[in-house]
Amino acid sequence: MSDLSLDSSFDVFLDDRNDVATVDGVEEFEQSVAVMLTDYMYSMTGDTDFETLKEKIRLQTGRVARNHDKIDAVDRIVVERHPDKASTLLVELIYNSNDNFSFDLTL
Repeated sequence: MSDLSLDSSFDVFLDDRNDVATVDGVEEFEQSVAVMLTDYMYSMTGDTDFETLKEKIRLQTGRVARNHDKIDAVDRIVVERHPDKASTLLVELIYNSNDNFSFDLTL
């Protein structure tokens, strides 16, 4: 499966060949996680209980992984407060291969 590649502002951009950039494989899955969780956060506006919010984000990340048939590749999903940014969560997927993918999720 392939998808349009998005930059950090979720904008489409051109690649080095002046063509619309695309992603596939693991990159497509990771981009999908970031987009879907950002969208999910909008529905969570006003939820201030950190432990509940953390668990909901972890569960939603698992749903996205399951929808992409990647759940078996994910060892752990870690959600914690960002150490350097206020009102921001750090979401990290740790794969069975010990690779990881992390991104910031602003509350």
